[in-house]
Amino acid sequence: MQEFFSNQVGESIEWFGITHVFLILGFILSLILLWTLAPRFKNKKYEVFIRYILIGLAVIFEWRVFENRMLNGSIFRIPLCGIALYGFIYSIAFKKEKVFKIIYFYAFGTILTFLFFDTVWGLDRWDGWTYFGAHAAIGWLAVYGYRVFNFTPSKKDLKISMLFLAGYTLITGFATYKYGGSDELFLKSPPVEFMRFLIDIHQIVYLVVLISLAALLMYLMYLPIYLTEKVKNPKLELKYSES
Repeated sequence: MQEFFSNQVGESIEWFGITHVFLILGFILSLILLWTLAPRFKNKKYEVFIRYILIGLAVIFEWRVFENRMLNGSIFRIPLCGIALYGFIYSIAFKKEKVFKIIYFYAFGTILTFLFFDTVWGLDRWDGWTYFGAHAAIGWLAVYGYRVFNFTPSKKDLKISMLFLAGYTLITGFATYKYGGSDELFLKSPPVEFMRFLIDIHQIVYLVVLISLAALLMYLMYLPIYLTEKVKNPKLELKYSES
């Protein structure tokens, strides 16, 4: 047990090995299960207990990282997944719809994390569980807010979300290029090795591709909302799309 909670690296997970594949499938199945069951929690007395169980898991998984970030890091060096997780915890705990609608589009990072994780920790160490658990919690809270509270992001929210991210990128980018340190938004170094050839071409080429990819993924986050709302009421399609 002591070894499980130690800071000594144990067995790492191989990309798209058996453990990795099961992690991906487990995460997808958990989202599908929550997506299916969540509407049943609406207006139920026990909803608050389920809500705070999810929030409690998110806090437990993230606490060690949060503590280190506050003590040794900077609020301008929080990665996008951190922003998403903290924003979701706040918006779900206190039912802040406006915050949720902006934060929702940052949840794409959790999907990329499960596909292309960048940790040396495996599931034989607590740090491995906290890494994947915290990222899974982002997806759970995103589904919960939409399916239980009917917090429905619109195209307008997508644009506002992009503006907020652009502003934060300028601040953290300035800090990274000016003072060095951690590159939480991957502005200088790619999140995965197969993108490194873009830097070899030119740093600006890499940044253009990175920003374009982020914008595309944020648009894709809007797709399940759009399709679900269209199925619910086709007559509201035009009005919803313009909202």
